[in-house]
Amino acid sequence: MQFVGRQTELEKLEKQFKQHKFEFSVIYGRRRVGKTWLIRKFTENKPSIYFMGIEAGAATNLESMSKAVHQFSGHDSLAPFSGFEELFSYLAELASKRQIILVIDEFPYLASAVPEISSILQRFCDHKWADTQLHLILCGSSMSFMERQVLGVKSPLYGRRTAQYLLKPFNFFETREYLEPMPLEEIAILHAVTGGVAEYLSFIDQKLGLEDNIVSLFLDNTGRLYEEPANLLKQELREPRTYNDILDAIAGGASRSNEIATKSKLASGALNRYLDALNDLGIVKKERPLQNKQSKKTLYSISDGCFRFWYRFVMPNLNAIMSGLGPQVYQKIISPGLSEFMGLGFEQIFFDYFDHWNASGLLPDLVTSRGRWWGSNPVERCEEEIDLLGIGTEMVFYGEAKWRREKIDLAVIKDLERKSQLIPADKRFYLLLSKTGFSTGAIEYCQGRKDIRLWSFLSDKSV
Repeated sequence: MQFVGRQTELEKLEKQFKQHKFEFSVIYGRRRVGKTWLIRKFTENKPSIYFMGIEAGAATNLESMSKAVHQFSGHDSLAPFSGFEELFSYLAELASKRQIILVIDEFPYLASAVPEISSILQRFCDHKWADTQLHLILCGSSMSFMERQVLGVKSPLYGRRTAQYLLKPFNFFETREYLEPMPLEEIAILHAVTGGVAEYLSFIDQKLGLEDNIVSLFLDNTGRLYEEPANLLKQELREPRTYNDILDAIAGGASRSNEIATKSKLASGALNRYLDALNDLGIVKKERPLQNKQSKKTLYSISDGCFRFWYRFVMPNLNAIMSGLGPQVYQKIISPGLSEFMGLGFEQIFFDYFDHWNASGLLPDLVTSRGRWWGSNPVERCEEEIDLLGIGTEMVFYGEAKWRREKIDLAVIKDLERKSQLIPADKRFYLLLSKTGFSTGAIEYCQGRKDIRLWSFLSDKSV
Protein backbone atom coordinates (compact mmCIF):
# COMPACT_ATOMS: atom_id res chain seq x y z
CA MET A 1 0.00 0.00 0.00
CA GLN A 2 1.31 3.44 -0.94
CA PHE A 3 2.45 5.44 2.11
CA VAL A 4 0.30 8.59 2.10
CA GLY A 5 -0.91 11.03 4.69
CA ARG A 6 1.14 10.05 7.74
CA GLN A 7 4.28 12.08 7.13
CA THR A 8 3.78 14.30 10.19
CA GLU A 9 3.41 11.31 12.52
CA LEU A 10 6.35 9.54 10.91
CA GLU A 11 8.59 12.58 11.30
CA LYS A 12 7.67 12.93 14.97
CA LEU A 13 8.36 9.24 15.62
CA GLU A 14 11.73 9.59 13.88
CA LYS A 15 12.50 12.61 16.05
CA GLN A 16 11.71 10.56 19.17
CA PHE A 17 13.97 7.74 17.99
CA LYS A 18 16.87 10.13 17.51
CA GLN A 19 16.76 11.10 21.18
CA HIS A 20 18.47 7.82 22.16
CA LYS A 21 16.54 7.65 25.43
CA PHE A 22 13.43 6.02 26.82
CA GLU A 23 10.33 6.93 24.83
CA PHE A 24 6.73 5.83 25.25
CA SER A 25 4.38 6.43 22.31
CA VAL A 26 0.67 5.70 22.18
CA ILE A 27 -0.81 5.17 18.71
CA TYR A 28 -4.53 4.63 18.40
CA GLY A 29 -7.45 5.01 16.01
CA ARG A 30 -10.30 3.02 14.51
CA ARG A 31 -9.65 -0.30 12.77
CA ARG A 32 -8.23 -0.26 9.22
CA VAL A 33 -7.07 3.34 9.53
CA GLY A 34 -3.38 2.53 8.97
CA LYS A 35 -1.83 2.27 12.45
CA THR A 36 0.14 -0.90 11.77
CA TRP A 37 1.23 0.45 8.38
CA LEU A 38 2.67 3.55 10.09
CA ILE A 39 4.45 1.40 12.68
CA ARG A 40 5.94 -0.87 10.02
CA LYS A 41 7.19 2.14 8.07
CA PHE A 42 8.74 3.62 11.20
CA THR A 43 10.40 0.40 12.38
CA GLU A 44 11.74 -0.42 8.92
CA ASN A 45 15.50 -1.10 9.20
CA LYS A 46 15.42 -0.39 12.95
CA PRO A 47 16.00 -2.83 15.83
CA SER A 48 12.42 -3.67 16.76
CA ILE A 49 10.24 -6.29 18.41
CA TYR A 50 6.67 -6.54 17.21
CA PHE A 51 4.00 -8.29 19.26
CA MET A 52 0.25 -8.31 18.67
CA GLY A 53 -2.08 -8.92 21.60
CA ILE A 54 -4.17 -12.05 21.23
CA GLU A 55 -7.75 -12.69 22.29
CA ALA A 56 -6.57 -15.54 24.49
CA GLY A 57 -5.35 -16.15 28.03
CA ALA A 58 -2.35 -14.67 29.80
CA ALA A 59 -0.15 -17.73 29.20
CA THR A 60 -0.73 -17.67 25.44
CA ASN A 61 0.07 -13.96 25.24
CA LEU A 62 3.21 -14.40 27.34
CA GLU A 63 4.37 -17.28 25.15
CA SER A 64 3.80 -15.26 21.98
CA MET A 65 5.62 -12.18 23.29
CA SER A 66 8.46 -14.36 24.61
CA LYS A 67 8.88 -15.88 21.17
CA ALA A 68 9.08 -12.40 19.57
CA VAL A 69 11.74 -11.30 22.10
CA HIS A 70 13.79 -14.48 21.70
CA GLN A 71 13.68 -14.21 17.90
CA PHE A 72 14.96 -10.64 18.18
CA SER A 73 17.85 -11.67 20.44
CA GLY A 74 18.70 -14.71 18.30
CA HIS A 75 17.66 -17.37 20.81
CA ASP A 76 14.62 -18.93 19.14
CA SER A 77 14.84 -22.20 21.07
CA LEU A 78 14.63 -20.73 24.57
CA ALA A 79 11.60 -21.44 26.75
CA PRO A 80 9.06 -18.67 27.40
CA PHE A 81 9.76 -16.25 30.22
CA SER A 82 8.22 -17.12 33.57
CA GLY A 83 6.23 -13.88 33.58
CA PHE A 84 5.96 -10.43 32.02
CA GLU A 85 8.19 -8.90 34.70
CA GLU A 86 11.03 -11.27 33.80
CA LEU A 87 10.48 -10.49 30.09
CA PHE A 88 10.49 -6.73 30.66
CA SER A 89 13.59 -6.98 32.88
CA TYR A 90 15.38 -8.82 30.09
CA LEU A 91 14.44 -6.01 27.69
CA ALA A 92 15.80 -3.47 30.18
CA GLU A 93 19.20 -5.22 30.02
CA LEU A 94 19.19 -5.25 26.22
CA ALA A 95 18.04 -1.65 25.91
CA SER A 96 20.69 -0.40 28.33
CA LYS A 97 23.25 -1.18 25.62
CA ARG A 98 21.39 -0.43 22.38
CA GLN A 99 18.24 1.12 20.97
CA ILE A 100 15.22 -1.17 20.82
CA ILE A 101 11.64 -0.51 19.76
CA LEU A 102 9.02 -2.66 21.49
CA VAL A 103 5.66 -2.57 19.73
CA ILE A 104 2.62 -3.98 21.53
CA ASP A 105 -0.14 -3.88 18.95
CA GLU A 106 -3.80 -4.42 19.92
CA PHE A 107 -2.86 -3.62 23.51
CA PRO A 108 -6.52 -3.85 24.68
CA TYR A 109 -6.44 -7.62 23.98
CA LEU A 110 -3.33 -8.04 26.14
CA ALA A 111 -4.84 -5.89 28.90
CA SER A 112 -7.99 -8.01 28.85
CA ALA A 113 -5.94 -11.19 29.27
CA VAL A 114 -3.54 -9.65 31.82
CA PRO A 115 -5.46 -7.01 33.84
CA GLU A 116 -2.36 -6.04 35.81
CA ILE A 117 -0.26 -5.32 32.68
CA SER A 118 -0.75 -1.53 32.86
CA SER A 119 0.53 -1.47 36.45
CA ILE A 120 3.51 -3.63 35.50
CA LEU A 121 4.33 -1.33 32.57
CA GLN A 122 4.00 1.70 34.84
CA ARG A 123 6.62 0.35 37.24
CA PHE A 124 9.05 -0.39 34.40
CA CYS A 125 8.49 3.04 32.82
CA ASP A 126 9.25 4.69 36.15
CA HIS A 127 12.26 2.57 37.11
CA LYS A 128 14.01 -0.11 35.04
CA TRP A 129 13.36 1.44 31.61
CA ALA A 130 13.85 5.08 32.58
CA ASP A 131 17.57 5.15 31.78
CA THR A 132 17.49 2.83 28.79
CA GLN A 133 17.13 3.37 25.04
CA LEU A 134 13.85 1.47 24.82
CA HIS A 135 11.07 2.97 22.71
CA LEU A 136 7.78 1.46 23.87
CA ILE A 137 4.82 1.75 21.48
CA LEU A 138 1.34 0.78 22.64
CA CYS A 139 -1.17 0.57 19.80
CA GLY A 140 -4.90 -0.09 19.88
CA SER A 141 -8.06 0.10 17.80
CA SER A 142 -10.48 0.56 20.69
CA MET A 143 -10.36 4.33 20.99
CA SER A 144 -12.43 4.44 24.19
CA PHE A 145 -10.11 1.90 25.84
CA MET A 146 -6.94 3.70 24.78
CA GLU A 147 -8.25 7.09 25.89
CA ARG A 148 -9.54 5.86 29.25
CA GLN A 149 -7.29 2.95 30.19
CA VAL A 150 -3.98 4.17 28.75
CA LEU A 151 -4.19 7.96 28.48
CA GLY A 152 -6.88 8.61 31.09
CA VAL A 153 -6.27 10.16 34.51
CA LYS A 154 -7.28 6.96 36.31
CA SER A 155 -4.90 4.76 34.31
CA PRO A 156 -1.65 3.58 35.98
CA LEU A 157 0.08 4.74 32.77
CA TYR A 158 -1.26 8.28 33.00
CA GLY A 159 1.47 10.87 32.46
CA ARG A 160 4.07 8.33 31.35
CA ARG A 161 3.68 8.66 27.59
CA THR A 162 6.09 10.95 25.78
CA ALA A 163 3.92 11.20 22.65
CA GLN A 164 0.47 10.20 21.50
CA TYR A 165 -0.89 9.85 17.97
CA LEU A 166 -4.58 9.63 17.15
CA LEU A 167 -4.76 8.42 13.55
CA LYS A 168 -7.84 9.56 11.70
CA PRO A 169 -9.10 8.54 8.26
CA PHE A 170 -7.53 10.39 5.35
CA ASN A 171 -8.89 13.80 4.52
CA PHE A 172 -9.95 14.44 0.94
CA PHE A 173 -6.55 15.75 -0.14
CA GLU A 174 -4.79 12.62 1.14
CA THR A 175 -7.33 10.39 -0.61
CA ARG A 176 -6.84 12.43 -3.77
CA GLU A 177 -3.07 11.94 -3.60
CA TYR A 178 -3.59 8.20 -3.13
CA LEU A 179 -6.11 7.72 -5.97
CA GLU A 180 -4.75 10.08 -8.63
CA PRO A 181 -4.92 10.07 -11.64
CA MET A 182 -8.54 8.87 -11.35
CA PRO A 183 -11.14 11.53 -12.31
CA LEU A 184 -11.74 14.07 -9.54
CA GLU A 185 -15.47 13.34 -9.32
CA GLU A 186 -14.84 9.62 -8.89
CA ILE A 187 -12.19 10.31 -6.24
CA ALA A 188 -14.67 12.43 -4.28
CA ILE A 189 -17.34 9.71 -4.37
CA LEU A 190 -14.88 6.94 -3.45
CA HIS A 191 -13.59 9.11 -0.60
CA ALA A 192 -17.14 9.48 0.71
CA VAL A 193 -17.95 5.79 0.20
CA THR A 194 -14.83 4.55 2.02
CA GLY A 195 -14.76 7.32 4.60
CA GLY A 196 -11.10 7.88 3.71
CA VAL A 197 -10.11 4.72 5.64
CA ALA A 198 -6.65 3.73 4.44
CA GLU A 199 -7.19 -0.01 4.09
CA TYR A 200 -10.47 0.45 2.22
CA LEU A 201 -8.77 2.80 -0.23
CA SER A 202 -6.11 0.15 -0.83
CA PHE A 203 -8.85 -2.18 -2.14
CA ILE A 204 -9.73 0.22 -4.98
CA ASP A 205 -8.55 -0.80 -8.43
CA GLN A 206 -7.52 2.44 -10.12
CA LYS A 207 -7.76 0.78 -13.53
CA LEU A 208 -11.51 0.37 -13.04
CA GLY A 209 -14.18 3.04 -13.05
CA LEU A 210 -16.42 4.10 -10.19
CA GLU A 211 -19.25 1.64 -10.91
CA ASP A 212 -16.98 -1.39 -11.28
CA ASN A 213 -15.16 -0.57 -8.03
CA ILE A 214 -18.36 -0.16 -6.02
CA VAL A 215 -19.87 -3.33 -7.47
CA SER A 216 -16.76 -5.42 -6.82
CA LEU A 217 -16.22 -4.09 -3.28
CA PHE A 218 -19.76 -3.80 -1.92
CA LEU A 219 -22.19 -5.54 -4.26
CA ASP A 220 -20.60 -8.97 -4.62
CA ASN A 221 -20.76 -11.51 -1.80
CA THR A 222 -17.01 -12.03 -2.19
CA GLY A 223 -16.32 -8.27 -2.10
CA ARG A 224 -13.83 -6.91 0.43
CA LEU A 225 -16.40 -4.50 1.91
CA TYR A 226 -19.52 -6.61 1.38
CA GLU A 227 -19.82 -7.44 5.12
CA GLU A 228 -17.23 -5.08 6.57
CA PRO A 229 -19.47 -2.81 8.72
CA ALA A 230 -21.46 -5.76 10.07
CA ASN A 231 -18.26 -7.64 10.93
CA LEU A 232 -16.77 -4.61 12.68
CA LEU A 233 -19.86 -4.29 14.86
CA LYS A 234 -19.57 -7.95 15.84
CA GLN A 235 -15.90 -7.49 16.74
CA GLU A 236 -16.34 -4.33 18.75
CA LEU A 237 -19.77 -4.50 20.36
CA ARG A 238 -22.24 -6.77 22.04
CA GLU A 239 -25.82 -6.81 20.79
CA PRO A 240 -24.93 -6.09 17.14
CA ARG A 241 -28.59 -6.52 16.18
CA THR A 242 -29.57 -3.49 18.26
CA TYR A 243 -26.78 -1.41 16.76
CA ASN A 244 -27.88 -2.51 13.31
CA ASP A 245 -31.38 -1.20 14.02
CA ILE A 246 -30.02 2.13 15.26
CA LEU A 247 -27.72 2.64 12.27
CA ASP A 248 -30.49 1.62 9.91
CA ALA A 249 -32.73 4.25 11.50
CA ILE A 250 -30.11 6.99 11.15
CA ALA A 251 -29.31 5.97 7.56
CA GLY A 252 -33.04 6.21 6.86
CA GLY A 253 -33.16 9.86 7.89
CA ALA A 254 -33.66 9.84 11.67
CA SER A 255 -31.33 12.40 13.24
CA ARG A 256 -32.85 13.25 16.63
CA SER A 257 -32.83 10.82 19.54
CA ASN A 258 -36.61 10.53 19.73
CA GLU A 259 -36.78 9.75 15.99
CA ILE A 260 -34.02 7.17 16.27
CA ALA A 261 -35.66 5.54 19.29
CA THR A 262 -39.01 5.32 17.50
CA LYS A 263 -37.57 3.85 14.28
CA SER A 264 -35.33 1.37 16.09
CA LYS A 265 -38.08 0.47 18.58
CA LEU A 266 -35.94 1.32 21.61
CA ALA A 267 -36.88 3.20 24.77
CA SER A 268 -35.38 6.69 24.70
CA GLY A 269 -33.59 6.10 27.99
CA ALA A 270 -31.91 2.93 26.71
CA LEU A 271 -30.80 4.52 23.45
CA ASN A 272 -28.13 6.83 24.88
CA ARG A 273 -25.62 4.14 25.85
CA TYR A 274 -25.80 2.63 22.37
CA LEU A 275 -25.28 6.01 20.73
CA ASP A 276 -22.37 6.73 23.08
CA ALA A 277 -20.72 3.43 22.11
CA LEU A 278 -21.10 4.22 18.40
CA ASN A 279 -19.73 7.70 19.03
CA ASP A 280 -16.70 6.25 20.85
CA LEU A 281 -15.96 4.08 17.80
CA GLY A 282 -16.18 7.07 15.45
CA ILE A 283 -19.13 5.57 13.60
CA VAL A 284 -21.78 8.05 14.74
CA LYS A 285 -21.30 11.75 15.39
CA LYS A 286 -23.23 13.71 18.00
CA GLU A 287 -23.50 17.38 17.09
CA ARG A 288 -24.86 20.58 18.53
CA PRO A 289 -24.90 23.80 16.51
CA LEU A 290 -21.70 25.83 16.73
CA GLN A 291 -22.11 28.95 18.83
CA ASN A 292 -24.89 27.26 20.76
CA LYS A 293 -23.38 24.22 22.46
CA GLN A 294 -26.05 24.36 25.18
CA SER A 295 -28.77 23.87 22.60
CA LYS A 296 -30.99 20.85 23.06
CA LYS A 297 -31.18 20.52 19.27
CA THR A 298 -28.73 17.63 19.20
CA LEU A 299 -28.39 15.81 15.89
CA TYR A 300 -26.90 12.40 15.19
CA SER A 301 -25.41 11.30 11.89
CA ILE A 302 -23.32 8.40 10.62
CA SER A 303 -19.90 10.03 10.35
CA ASP A 304 -18.11 6.95 8.98
CA GLY A 305 -18.58 7.06 5.22
CA CYS A 306 -18.34 3.29 4.69
CA PHE A 307 -21.02 2.65 7.33
CA ARG A 308 -23.22 5.40 5.90
CA PHE A 309 -22.99 3.92 2.40
CA TRP A 310 -23.46 0.34 3.58
CA TYR A 311 -26.57 1.05 5.65
CA ARG A 312 -28.00 3.34 2.98
CA PHE A 313 -27.50 1.05 -0.01
CA VAL A 314 -26.09 -2.38 0.82
CA MET A 315 -27.99 -3.70 3.84
CA PRO A 316 -31.47 -2.98 2.39
CA ASN A 317 -30.50 -4.89 -0.78
CA LEU A 318 -28.59 -7.86 0.62
CA ASN A 319 -31.02 -10.42 -0.82
CA ALA A 320 -30.63 -9.06 -4.33
CA ILE A 321 -26.84 -8.86 -3.95
CA MET A 322 -26.66 -12.44 -2.69
CA SER A 323 -28.64 -13.45 -5.77
CA GLY A 324 -25.94 -11.99 -8.00
CA LEU A 325 -27.84 -8.81 -8.87
CA GLY A 326 -25.16 -6.37 -7.67
CA PRO A 327 -24.78 -4.58 -11.03
CA GLN A 328 -28.56 -4.08 -11.23
CA VAL A 329 -28.63 -2.73 -7.67
CA TYR A 330 -26.03 -0.19 -8.67
CA GLN A 331 -27.87 0.88 -11.83
CA LYS A 332 -31.38 1.02 -10.39
CA ILE A 333 -30.77 2.12 -6.78
CA ILE A 334 -27.27 3.41 -6.07
CA SER A 335 -26.60 5.46 -9.20
CA PRO A 336 -29.83 7.51 -8.87
CA GLY A 337 -29.21 7.96 -5.12
CA LEU A 338 -25.54 8.94 -5.22
CA SER A 339 -26.21 12.66 -5.60
CA GLU A 340 -28.27 12.70 -2.39
CA PHE A 341 -25.71 10.52 -0.61
CA MET A 342 -22.95 12.93 -1.63
CA GLY A 343 -24.74 15.84 0.02
CA LEU A 344 -23.23 15.06 3.41
CA GLY A 345 -20.07 13.62 1.86
CA PHE A 346 -19.42 16.86 -0.02
CA GLU A 347 -20.01 18.90 3.12
CA GLN A 348 -17.25 16.90 4.80
CA ILE A 349 -14.98 17.55 1.82
CA PHE A 350 -15.85 21.24 2.20
CA PHE A 351 -14.54 21.12 5.78
CA ASP A 352 -11.29 19.62 4.46
CA TYR A 353 -10.94 22.52 2.01
CA PHE A 354 -11.71 25.00 4.76
CA ASP A 355 -9.17 23.44 7.15
CA HIS A 356 -6.56 23.44 4.37
CA TRP A 357 -7.16 27.11 3.60
CA ASN A 358 -7.05 27.99 7.30
CA ALA A 359 -3.84 26.03 8.00
CA SER A 360 -2.19 27.52 4.90
CA GLY A 361 -3.07 31.10 5.81
CA LEU A 362 -5.31 31.43 2.75
CA LEU A 363 -8.25 32.89 4.67
CA PRO A 364 -8.45 36.57 5.62
CA ASP A 365 -8.53 35.66 9.32
CA LEU A 366 -7.42 32.83 11.60
CA VAL A 367 -10.33 30.54 12.41
CA THR A 368 -10.22 29.02 15.90
CA SER A 369 -13.39 26.91 15.76
CA ARG A 370 -15.69 25.67 13.05
CA GLY A 371 -18.71 23.42 12.66
CA ARG A 372 -22.25 23.35 11.37
CA TRP A 373 -25.08 25.59 12.50
CA TRP A 374 -28.82 25.18 12.61
CA GLY A 375 -31.52 26.98 14.50
CA SER A 376 -34.77 28.89 14.42
CA ASN A 377 -35.48 31.94 12.29
CA PRO A 378 -37.71 34.03 14.59
CA VAL A 379 -38.91 36.28 11.76
CA GLU A 380 -39.93 33.65 9.23
CA ARG A 381 -40.69 31.06 11.94
CA CYS A 382 -38.77 28.25 10.30
CA GLU A 383 -35.62 26.18 10.83
CA GLU A 384 -32.46 27.28 9.03
CA GLU A 385 -29.16 25.51 8.38
CA ILE A 386 -25.68 26.68 7.44
CA ASP A 387 -23.28 24.02 6.15
CA LEU A 388 -20.17 25.59 7.65
CA LEU A 389 -19.69 28.23 10.31
CA GLY A 390 -16.19 29.36 11.22
CA ILE A 391 -15.35 31.68 14.10
CA GLY A 392 -12.26 33.79 13.47
CA THR A 393 -10.42 36.28 15.63
CA GLU A 394 -11.94 39.23 13.75
CA MET A 395 -14.67 37.85 11.50
CA VAL A 396 -17.18 35.04 11.06
CA PHE A 397 -17.16 32.70 8.06
CA TYR A 398 -20.30 31.26 6.47
CA GLY A 399 -20.10 28.41 3.97
CA GLU A 400 -22.35 26.48 1.59
CA ALA A 401 -21.49 23.34 -0.43
CA LYS A 402 -23.58 22.02 -3.33
CA TRP A 403 -23.02 18.66 -5.02
CA ARG A 404 -25.25 18.89 -8.05
CA ARG A 405 -25.08 19.07 -11.83
CA GLU A 406 -26.47 22.59 -12.02
CA LYS A 407 -24.19 25.52 -11.37
CA ILE A 408 -24.79 27.53 -8.22
CA ASP A 409 -26.85 30.57 -9.09
CA LEU A 410 -27.24 33.97 -7.48
CA ALA A 411 -30.21 32.85 -5.36
CA VAL A 412 -28.00 30.44 -3.37
CA ILE A 413 -25.49 33.17 -2.57
CA LYS A 414 -28.17 35.64 -1.49
CA ASP A 415 -29.81 32.97 0.65
CA LEU A 416 -26.51 32.35 2.45
CA GLU A 417 -26.16 36.08 3.06
CA ARG A 418 -29.68 36.16 4.44
CA LYS A 419 -29.09 33.23 6.80
CA SER A 420 -25.82 34.73 8.00
CA GLN A 421 -27.79 37.58 9.61
CA LEU A 422 -29.08 35.09 12.19
CA ILE A 423 -25.59 34.95 13.69
CA PRO A 424 -24.19 38.29 14.91
CA ALA A 425 -20.84 39.34 13.46
CA ASP A 426 -18.89 42.58 12.97
CA LYS A 427 -17.32 41.23 9.78
CA ARG A 428 -18.59 38.44 7.55
CA PHE A 429 -16.88 36.28 4.93
CA TYR A 430 -18.70 33.90 2.58
CA LEU A 431 -17.38 30.70 1.00
CA LEU A 432 -19.22 28.58 -1.55
CA LEU A 433 -18.03 25.24 -2.92
CA SER A 434 -19.82 24.04 -6.05
CA LYS A 435 -19.31 20.73 -7.79
CA THR A 436 -19.88 22.20 -11.27
CA GLY A 437 -19.19 25.92 -10.89
CA PHE A 438 -21.29 29.08 -10.82
CA SER A 439 -23.74 30.84 -13.10
CA THR A 440 -22.78 34.03 -14.91
CA GLY A 441 -25.11 36.02 -12.65
CA ALA A 442 -23.49 34.60 -9.52
CA ILE A 443 -19.98 35.39 -10.78
CA GLU A 444 -20.92 38.95 -11.78
CA TYR A 445 -22.55 39.55 -8.38
CA CYS A 446 -19.33 38.59 -6.59
CA GLN A 447 -16.87 40.48 -8.82
CA GLY A 448 -14.85 43.02 -6.88
CA ARG A 449 -15.97 41.74 -3.51
CA LYS A 450 -13.31 40.84 -0.97
CA ASP A 451 -15.72 39.19 1.44
CA ILE A 452 -16.60 36.16 -0.69
CA ARG A 453 -14.85 33.18 -2.29
CA LEU A 454 -16.34 30.94 -4.97
CA TRP A 455 -14.59 27.60 -5.55
CA SER A 456 -15.42 25.31 -8.43
CA PHE A 457 -14.65 21.73 -7.37
CA LEU A 458 -14.31 19.97 -10.74
CA SER A 459 -12.33 22.88 -12.18
CA ASP A 460 -10.28 22.86 -8.96
CA LYS A 461 -9.94 26.60 -8.82
CA SER A 462 -11.37 29.81 -7.47
CA VAL A 463 -13.83 31.59 -9.75
